[in-house]
Amino acid sequence: MAGPLAGKTALVTGASGGIGAATAVRLAGMGATLVVHGRNADRTHATADMVRSAGGAAHVAIGSLSSDAEAAEVIATTRAAVGTIDILVNNAGGDSAQQGLARWFDASPADWLATYDSNVGSMVRLTHAFAPEMKERGWGRIILLSSGIVSFPMAQIPDYQGAKAAIRNMTRTLMKALIRSGVTVNCISPGFVLTETNTRWVRAMAKGKLDSEEWADIEAWAARKLVPCASGRLGRPEDIASAIAFLAHPENDFVNGVDIQIDGGG
Repeated sequence: MAGPLAGKTALVTGASGGIGAATAVRLAGMGATLVVHGRNADRTHATADMVRSAGGAAHVAIGSLSSDAEAAEVIATTRAAVGTIDILVNNAGGDSAQQGLARWFDASPADWLATYDSNVGSMVRLTHAFAPEMKERGWGRIILLSSGIVSFPMAQIPDYQGAKAAIRNMTRTLMKALIRSGVTVNCISPGFVLTETNTRWVRAMAKGKLDSEEWADIEAWAARKLVPCASGRLGRPEDIASAIAFLAHPENDFVNGVDIQIDGGG
């Protein structure tokens, strides 16, 4: 497929749905050959099929990134499929302890370590694998996904917030480690995005509070009361994918070491 990323390869982690899936489709539309990663085989293959249906080329890598051994398998699968990676989108992560609902004193030290490893450790493992090759070739894009919650910390899910804050810091340190190499390192911090899980949550929260069950009415209410947003709507995975595509574009090599918060003015 022709486009500004023709001839480039991209690995998008956590691409079995949501932001990762939207990003894979968007980068493929720009001409990149995709390696689509996820832990759920059926959902990850479905994303790859979407890429192919849109005219792109896609390979699949299945597995967890939360340990060195598991990540090594994903890396080996990626190398076997495309050889090298030009664009690394570090999107995969994990929730806070207790199914993403842990309060401060309910999250144990072990929970903190596990959450850190699934969010930060996964990105470090892949960056160690592919960044040196980008540096050697003199071109590359590394894009990390943090969270807008870092800017508005709260007492709940402290392990998750700590890990996401570390990703912002890692963006700057990695950028400095790759100074003048042709490899850019940037971070995206999404606000509330309508993944499948979040959409179900919004609908559940709206029950009994609105007379209407129309989605347009529910979303307008949620953007006022539930997740206040100056843009008057909630985020879509495609909103984040657009920003990632901007950072991946060859022309945008002067954007380096930044964190872009995309939350609709939340």
